[in-house]
Amino acid sequence: MKSKMQTFKIQLTYGATLGAIAWCSPAIAQQAADDQAEEDSNIIVVSGRLRGDSESVQDVPLAVTVVSTEQLGAQGALNIEDLETLSPSLVIDPVAAGPGAGAISLRGVSFEDVEKSFEPTVGVVIDGVFSGTSTAQLTNAFDFEQVEVLRGPQGTLFGRNTIGGVINVKRTRPTKEFGVRAETTFGNYGREEFNAVVNIGDGDIFGAKFFASDRTFDGYYNNVTLGRRTGASSIRNAGGTILIEPSPDLEIFLTAEFTKIGGDPAVASLSQTGEVICGIAAVANQCNRNTEDDLYTVFSNTLGSTDFQEDAYSARINYNIGSLTISSITALKDSDELVVQDFDATSIPFFTTSRAQQYRQFSQELRLAGDFTEWLSGVIGLFYFNNEYQLQQTTTPPSGVTVPAETDHETKSYAVFGDFDITLTDQLRLSVGARYSKDKKQYTRSIFAGPGPLLALSNKDDWSQFTPRVSLDYRFNDDILVYGSYARGYRSGGFNGRANSPSSVAVSFGPETVDSFEVGAKTEFADGRVTLNMAGFYTKYKDKQEDVVQATPPGSPNPQETVTLNAATASILGAEVDMRAELFDGFTIVGSLGLLDAKYDDFFIDLNLDGVQDPGEDASTRDLRRAPNVSVSISGNYELMVTDNDSLNFNAKYSTTSSYQTTIVAAPGNFGQNDPRGLHQSQDDVSASLTYTHTFADDSEIYVRAFGRNLLDNRGLGSTLPVAGLFTFGSAIPPRQYGVTLGFDF
Repeated sequence: MKSKMQTFKIQLTYGATLGAIAWCSPAIAQQAADDQAEEDSNIIVVSGRLRGDSESVQDVPLAVTVVSTEQLGAQGALNIEDLETLSPSLVIDPVAAGPGAGAISLRGVSFEDVEKSFEPTVGVVIDGVFSGTSTAQLTNAFDFEQVEVLRGPQGTLFGRNTIGGVINVKRTRPTKEFGVRAETTFGNYGREEFNAVVNIGDGDIFGAKFFASDRTFDGYYNNVTLGRRTGASSIRNAGGTILIEPSPDLEIFLTAEFTKIGGDPAVASLSQTGEVICGIAAVANQCNRNTEDDLYTVFSNTLGSTDFQEDAYSARINYNIGSLTISSITALKDSDELVVQDFDATSIPFFTTSRAQQYRQFSQELRLAGDFTEWLSGVIGLFYFNNEYQLQQTTTPPSGVTVPAETDHETKSYAVFGDFDITLTDQLRLSVGARYSKDKKQYTRSIFAGPGPLLALSNKDDWSQFTPRVSLDYRFNDDILVYGSYARGYRSGGFNGRANSPSSVAVSFGPETVDSFEVGAKTEFADGRVTLNMAGFYTKYKDKQEDVVQATPPGSPNPQETVTLNAATASILGAEVDMRAELFDGFTIVGSLGLLDAKYDDFFIDLNLDGVQDPGEDASTRDLRRAPNVSVSISGNYELMVTDNDSLNFNAKYSTTSSYQTTIVAAPGNFGQNDPRGLHQSQDDVSASLTYTHTFADDSEIYVRAFGRNLLDNRGLGSTLPVAGLFTFGSAIPPRQYGVTLGFDF
């Protein structure tokens, strides 16, 4: 009943907001007519469809949300994680086990593993470069120009295919003129942040941009065993981009950057009676805790540590040939990391891991995009992707005897893709696209098999898939576009990098696919001062890859292990609304609404490995992870000119997400239900900021901003992972945070 009432309240709030906009529309229209010269400033452009020149978001026949740096900055944003409440059906939870890693879910299609043998379901693309793992995805947001969240399967537009969607980040381009933009932020829990971008150039052919950021955070967990605050994090990033434009038709971008992430990852004990660790008297008082305030008191006897370093290089070349553009993106990432973590989260040595990894990623993308004829535009491309990593892991169980394991894994991927718009009439447009992908993977897993050398086991496999896309859109007039589309998404098969038995190494899991059907409308009112975009979709998830715990064959070093299987099918039905309205001069509201109905159709876990679905092996009544029924956000921004050179900007945001599950592990004693300790409770979030800006005669400016996040100080669970009946650990959502930012832009 509570859930239904909450859903009703959310829908009522959003409906009232839309009603207010409709009531104000005549006044908006009158003001727009009086200020026609500002119409172009209300056009939000996107580049995600790679059509050469950027397009208005209102002309794009797919669900996409555009977030500006002003929106992120107004809420004291740290990184990509802060997009969560600004786009419908998007959930981003940090993952403590991976440096800068995120569990990203879009339209109920989610991924959270830090193991580099797996591929993200939602791609993070920064300046055209795809990140092949979840590590370091939550990058600093200071130098962002714009972020586009493209929802639904993507494979015909971007080099790397994804089944859930893409977060497409554009950083600022070199201005070719001298300029400095910098800011510093101080906040509670020891937050100190420094960001700077410096531009130089000759104003014509050459430009260079240098950027740097340094952020430290003390954490908000109180470790009573060690007598100190834990959960600290730090991230440093520095680099530069050179832009060379020897002619109007050629531009070359060369980027090099270095990232260092550190800290001490902290987790909270959520173990309960019945799990092995709670049978130990020394930690009995650390079991059976709640998933709210208790989470912020932790007991780990070992201070974890994170040490991640990455070098990244990219070269982007665009060459115009008439109405077409040839583009090349070459990129290399090379990283080393070491993460030590006390996963049992208690005051005794029970289960500690040390994971050292070396990761290398290379990608090459070639595209031809633009207008091929008066009635045909689009993009065709080739893509090559290669990554490899080596993992050296040691696990210290209760016996105190260190158990080593190693992984050596490589992926090679090849693809050809294309996406075209065919103008049938002045109002009717057909879009068709397709992709052919070929993936090859091989790996060696060396496992502990008693005294002596590790037992090395190898396997390799390959997969290929053809994935089409088609859409039809109709423009009734300049203000209304409707469309319908179908797209198939594909995520490659692979191997479980944590396999601990010869049988699990010997078997690969197959690809998973998503068939997505979508209808939508893009609408504008009052000369573009109000936009209201809506989409409805149905997604069919086939051969869904899931991590399941099952028995190991006789003679294995462990009685059970976690393996990845194509264990499920699922259906997801949803609707989304994106809204933006400039109600009067200086006052803008932005809102989003996401509705999801996600469920498993089949979910078979073969506990005894007999190949038959026996009673007690049907998990289809469990909930999908990170698929909230309702997510809503509404923010208002008001800019008041105090004098000709001074302004005040007030921003306030309210958002809420209904409860959702963060684990698919079964509840103790109830195989058909998720463990209730993994339930992320519904949270109301209120954030606000006040910014004073002084503008000088040369348009340079200085500003000071006071901000607060989670002003209601709601506390609760971020995510949970039960571990095979041994113990359970979890993380907490950030409590109330506040701070002050000082900055200038010259």
